[in-house]
Amino acid sequence: NMTYSFNKNVIKELGRNAYNPVTGEKLDIDQLVMTDNQVGATRFILREGGTMGDLYSMVDLQRDHNGNIYINPEGNVSTVSVADKPIKLGSVLPKGNLAWSNSFTWKNLTASFMLSARFGGVVYSRTQAVLDYYGVSEATGQARDRGFVSINNGDGINPEQWYNLVAGGETVPQYYTYSATNLRLREATIGYKIPRKWLKGVCDIKVSLVGRNLWMIYNKAPYDPESVASAGNYFQGIDNFMMPSLRNFGFNVNFNF
Repeated sequence: NMTYSFNKNVIKELGRNAYNPVTGEKLDIDQLVMTDNQVGATRFILREGGTMGDLYSMVDLQRDHNGNIYINPEGNVSTVSVADKPIKLGSVLPKGNLAWSNSFTWKNLTASFMLSARFGGVVYSRTQAVLDYYGVSEATGQARDRGFVSINNGDGINPEQWYNLVAGGETVPQYYTYSATNLRLREATIGYKIPRKWLKGVCDIKVSLVGRNLWMIYNKAPYDPESVASAGNYFQGIDNFMMPSLRNFGFNVNFNF
């Protein structure tokens, strides 16, 4: 059995040439910045032609006229506000979801599994930024071993200075935004049916072992990108010290009289 689903939405028009029915004030809204549940320097911004899941960054690293990160004479880099021209990080909404399941039966033995995949979308991890800021992540350990963080295809920055800048404060979200595409073994079961004749015709008994969320086959994000802190429209795709997703095992016994 295979299923594929997707949800496509487009913001066709905002409040252009509208009037406040109470005051008569003319409204001409070209975008809406959703500030509810904002995390760091990220914002969900609604614009005509966009989607309800478009995520933007309000800060960036200072750059030179070639678009490279600017390094001052002291060897430091700095951030600048881009609130007037926010940088689009992507949409937290997937392009599609795929699930494929299969089952097998041989004599009294049954087995089944289900693979599920999500294609497209981005996620932002504030958790990873905080771990980098305090120097307790794998990435910062590797940077310390090298002695520098490589930028601009060859320039080196002191790891402590770099992570204090991009991971501290509101963070620079561009460096903590990841693809949400993933593939996992969602569920697997194996069971055995004890024949009725073995139990003198009293009943059938089926025993089975069930496992869920067993194996993340492909994932580039530092956490489970399908975990959500809220079901609200403007907090999906955001990781802010959420509980990790769990691998579950269960044992079932079914009686059929």
